[in-house]
Amino acid sequence: MRKFGATELGVLLFIYCFCVNMPMAIGQGRILGRVVDELTGKGIPQASIKVVGTSIGTSCDSLGNFVVAVNSDKTNHIEVSAMGYRTYKGGYVASETEVIIKLHPDERVIDAIEISSKRKYNNKNPAVELIEEVIKHKRINRMVRQPKHRFEQYDKIRFGMVDPSSKYLKGLGSMRFFFENIDTVSIPGSKLLALFMKEQISDVYQTNDPVSSKKVVKSVKQTKYDERHINNHNIQSYLTYLFQDVDIYAENIFLINKLFLSPIANNAPVFYKYYIVDTVDVNMKPFVELRFEPRNKTDLLLSGRLWVSLDGRYAVGKARLNTNKEANLNWVNRVDIEQDFTVNEEQQMFLERSDVQILFGTEKKEALFGQKITMNYDFDFKATFSDAVFSGAPIEILPQADSSIAILEERRPIPLNSSESRVYTDVDSLNDNRTFKTLVTLGYLVGQGFYNLGPFELGPVEYLYSSNNIEGNRIRIGGRTTGLFSEKLYIEGYLAYGLRDQSFKYFVKPTIALNGKAVTTFPAHYLQFGVQHDIFDPGRNLGFKKGDSFFQSIRSNKPTKWLDTYAYEAKHLIEFGNHLSIQSGFVHHRRHAIGDLNFISSGDPSVNIEDVNTNELEFVLRWAPNEKFYYRNLVRRTIIEKHPIFNVQYNKGLRGFWGADYNYDALRAAVTKRFFMRQLGFVDVTLSGGKIWGTLPYPLLEIPDVFKNDDRHVIDYSLMRNMEFVADEFVKLSIDHQLEGFILNKIPLVKRLKLRELWGVKMFRGRLTDGNNPYLSSGVVHFDTDNEGNKLTHVMGNQPYWEGKVGIDNILRVFRVEYIRRLNYLDLPNVNKDTYRVSVHLNF
Repeated sequence: MRKFGATELGVLLFIYCFCVNMPMAIGQGRILGRVVDELTGKGIPQASIKVVGTSIGTSCDSLGNFVVAVNSDKTNHIEVSAMGYRTYKGGYVASETEVIIKLHPDERVIDAIEISSKRKYNNKNPAVELIEEVIKHKRINRMVRQPKHRFEQYDKIRFGMVDPSSKYLKGLGSMRFFFENIDTVSIPGSKLLALFMKEQISDVYQTNDPVSSKKVVKSVKQTKYDERHINNHNIQSYLTYLFQDVDIYAENIFLINKLFLSPIANNAPVFYKYYIVDTVDVNMKPFVELRFEPRNKTDLLLSGRLWVSLDGRYAVGKARLNTNKEANLNWVNRVDIEQDFTVNEEQQMFLERSDVQILFGTEKKEALFGQKITMNYDFDFKATFSDAVFSGAPIEILPQADSSIAILEERRPIPLNSSESRVYTDVDSLNDNRTFKTLVTLGYLVGQGFYNLGPFELGPVEYLYSSNNIEGNRIRIGGRTTGLFSEKLYIEGYLAYGLRDQSFKYFVKPTIALNGKAVTTFPAHYLQFGVQHDIFDPGRNLGFKKGDSFFQSIRSNKPTKWLDTYAYEAKHLIEFGNHLSIQSGFVHHRRHAIGDLNFISSGDPSVNIEDVNTNELEFVLRWAPNEKFYYRNLVRRTIIEKHPIFNVQYNKGLRGFWGADYNYDALRAAVTKRFFMRQLGFVDVTLSGGKIWGTLPYPLLEIPDVFKNDDRHVIDYSLMRNMEFVADEFVKLSIDHQLEGFILNKIPLVKRLKLRELWGVKMFRGRLTDGNNPYLSSGVVHFDTDNEGNKLTHVMGNQPYWEGKVGIDNILRVFRVEYIRRLNYLDLPNVNKDTYRVSVHLNF
């Protein structure tokens, strides 16, 4: 290959630039003109000029004058538009002679707008027309709709106390230093004490064909408390959930678990009022300043101002948004959002800075604050990168991010103030403080129910004692290992003893990581083994928490039918970056009926089948796109957002070894999703169904769950008795709608209480095939009876089971009261038709 010298290379570059640029220089001219009102002859300020078929455009000055570059070799088609006037199109050639363009007023426009709360608002005014133009142009102005590009992003999240009382400094002794690090700069007039801070630098990649976005976090620095008692991941996840990225062009803005309608949403003019405040120049470009406010300030809407460009793009150049004090928000005094946009060479507006501040507290005083600042910089609008960068999760944290703090220190676009700089070192010092260690140990015991001993922790406390009709008083000692023991091997277990049956029960389950990472790390890959001997009520799953807590033992519908169970299981789980997981496993069960549970053969009433033994292969496919979650050890709790969760499970029964008696197949599927309905709150919907093939005793079939379960796919029924219905073909549905005060907020006086209404229904539709129906088949077992001879289990009729609820939430900000009613199957024995439930809910 020939190598070019410096002189030759310079010549080639000159020729290239000359060939590329000369045609434009040769064919370029300009049009000078003035845009005037056709009726009055007065110049129209800020009218938009656009050369059709090109990206060339400009706007008029305050007198209506303009100059626009055009092709001098042909007729150029000019489009002229202005608020309150009909759009004009005409053909012109380049000329130094001034062109007069007359615009005809649009008869829909009112002559003047008076910004006054005393005057009735009119839907047809220039401000509304302008916002409608903004809405029309949203698609071309959204950042993710622009051609392939990349940029660097800096995020800083802080959370802490506002104006901490001097009382905190008294009696703190050695912890006093932490409460003396006060920030008086960030929020003028307020003193801030940061308890948590996180910074990160990321590379962001975006493309519009198809619309895709990927964020690669390459450097992270955050405060880290003692992991034995405080889960830093959960703090980070919760704050990230509260402070989600704000996209002014999206239909909704999601903050503090609420969905606020954007002031430029497609139907925003139905809910907002708009007023023109002024016309201003920002960076030598004309903008109109708009003020907006809700028509009903008790709804989840925002107030504030928008600066809209008048260059024909109608892009947002600045936004200042805030919540209204009349809105039905809990523990939140105010939310302030500031966004500033910058323009690139193609005159497209891009978000440069976003600042979200939330003040938490009572109506009279702020107690806590949260803030998220995002800076976007180093834009590359001609970036070249492979589409493979978008594979995997939308947000990827590089393994070396925690150890690459030097990148953050070098690339941080906003310097930290003196108070912020101390936060990291102060938290490190606090972790070594003896008084602080004692406080967090007690807090962990109360909050989590475990007492930490370093490599091992004892608990949960609520499982130390319980009672039932078989064991009488039950004593249980349990615990689990922690990261100090090993991050790649996790063990949990318990030993229990019943004083009445004088029998020991036990459970142990080790989990071993297969990917060389911590067991809890996402995406996880591990192997798990389990051995358990305990008594279970029919339908209950194996596990560390199997329903034998103190609170379960004092419920009204305590079980009296039990299965003495020995179980052995082995499972393998692998998760992928797109939150798809595959679990496979083998479980052996040996069940023995005890107490007053009897398995009487349906073919021969004299035969009592005491043991039900099974071998089972299990395969579970789960997909939770964009899932975020809290975790503690292996227990995960999904942070509920708009994304659905899908679950498919297949079980295969294997007869013929280890004493197993049954062949069967079972397929179950479920989907759950939260639907945000803007001003109508949100609805949680769960739909599941399945089918079981094979001839089986009814405890091995589908028995609806009547106990509260944290699994979002599991639907529990409040007024259904344990083992009341059984099926081998079934569908379940749960709808829970929280209106967030949509109705009560509009009732005078009542709205001051900020109450929130809710309603919901649950349905179970089950069918029992003839082969599993003890009234028709001789190969199964009869349904058991109670002490009065009433059947405890029933074959469902043609109608599904329904129960419904209505309730009031946010009573005194913490209480929820629900009325639950059973809607059918009321003629069955010993059923409760309705009940009331009072619970504590802390919601924003």
